[in-house]
Amino acid sequence: MEVKLNIPFEQLLRALSQLTPMQRRKAKAVLERKPAGKTSEGEECLAELLLHGPVFSKEQLRRMEETRKAFAAWQDR
Repeated sequence: MEVKLNIPFEQLLRALSQLTPMQRRKAKAVLERKPAGKTSEGEECLAELLLHGPVFSKEQLRRMEETRKAFAAWQDR
């Protein structure tokens, strides 16, 4: 069975604002599982990786930059 409704966006936002925190988390999880447009499985995997993948700390980025500079100086010799 399928039901389709035409609800103005503002009315939808008002309805969402009345949800309990648990209901909001469930709604968010459902919306995040289903992409808005049609995408390939590979694109979905890449998007998932980029959104939830590892992130370097500022300290790690600083050390990597220092290492790159050291390698560049070593290669110039």
